[in-house]
Amino acid sequence: MTDDKVIEFKSQAEPESVRDALSELVRQGARQIIAQAVEAELQAFLSTYSEVKTESGVFRERPYRLG
Repeated sequence: MTDDKVIEFKSQAEPESVRDALSELVRQGARQIIAQAVEAELQAFLSTYSEVKTESGVFRERPYRLG
């Protein structure tokens, strides 16, 4: 009798381009969340040093973002 409900799992040897849509959606969402967190961290860092003065009371050049 060949009416079983067993399915084959994909092996790790298959190319990475073979993925299901849900996994891709989750990965894309995770990348966006990480990018937003890094951007927020960078903005917080830059704002921390935006008004730093030297010992003589002169504002230092504000750090800025390259790239």
